[in-house]
Amino acid sequence: SSTMTTFPPMPLLPISSPSTISACRELPLRPSDIFVCSYPKSGTTWTQHIVLTLLLADRKYKIAASTPCDSDAGKDDLAYNHVSDYAPFFEIDAHWQSSSSTNSTKVLADSVRENHDRLGRRVFNTHLRWDMLPKRREVDGSTPQNDDKEGNDDVNTGPSDDNDSYIHKERPQCGKFIYVTRNQIDVVASFYHHLSNQIEGTYTDTFETFLKDWMDGKIPFGSSLHHLIGFAGGFADNLYDTTSSRDHDDIDDDESNSVTDQPLLLLSYEKMKSNLRTEVLRIISFLNLTHIPSHVLEEEILP
Repeated sequence: SSTMTTFPPMPLLPISSPSTISACRELPLRPSDIFVCSYPKSGTTWTQHIVLTLLLADRKYKIAASTPCDSDAGKDDLAYNHVSDYAPFFEIDAHWQSSSSTNSTKVLADSVRENHDRLGRRVFNTHLRWDMLPKRREVDGSTPQNDDKEGNDDVNTGPSDDNDSYIHKERPQCGKFIYVTRNQIDVVASFYHHLSNQIEGTYTDTFETFLKDWMDGKIPFGSSLHHLIGFAGGFADNLYDTTSSRDHDDIDDDESNSVTDQPLLLLSYEKMKSNLRTEVLRIISFLNLTHIPSHVLEEEILP
């Protein structure tokens, strides 16, 4: 079998604790879940806004199509004041809380769950590597479906000696993951200014020192190369784990992942800038958003 790359533990900001990172890895996935993934400063917030705009439009016209014209139920006015209202930062402590059943387990915070319930699906943004993201499907509303007899993987463990077993574990059983990349020169310059001006984990040294620390993977979220390599492994496979039962009668057709679907979509900041319409259409297709009228897309959503 081929040799798999083992990554060092990811440095994190003070707003993320090891228990939260563990909870992120073990979150039971739903078919309708969407993760906007990236290394920092790669176009994450922009992509979040695009995804939420499309989701809200699709939701609005789906409700309108199934509701009588004179009914107030068809007048959907769901909106957001900040993008994190409906697409919260996945790995920060503020978005998790202790489980009511056990203090050793974390669950999503009530405020996060309430907003996701309003939206009708869960959306997150994250800077975690592919190997640190959840892969197991929710069963009976709570527990991840896991065929491994020895339980789930530890958060920052590397691959096992068995290559086929490792690939199997890294395939998600459901959900959609959008990965955004950006020119690395722009990333490091933007990240330096970002960390030099934020409250949590403020960077106080020079850009030259920052560049060296960034290349050595000592900056929060670690090496961008490790991040890219990790997701590259996911894209090289880009399949769902179909070894477990996928027969669930309570899943909306719009939210299901068929065995022919792919869990990952690759976007680039540069392509979004040069041809946003094409990339938006790719997102719409990837998320199976079928209720947005073409005139609404062209006249109201696209610039």
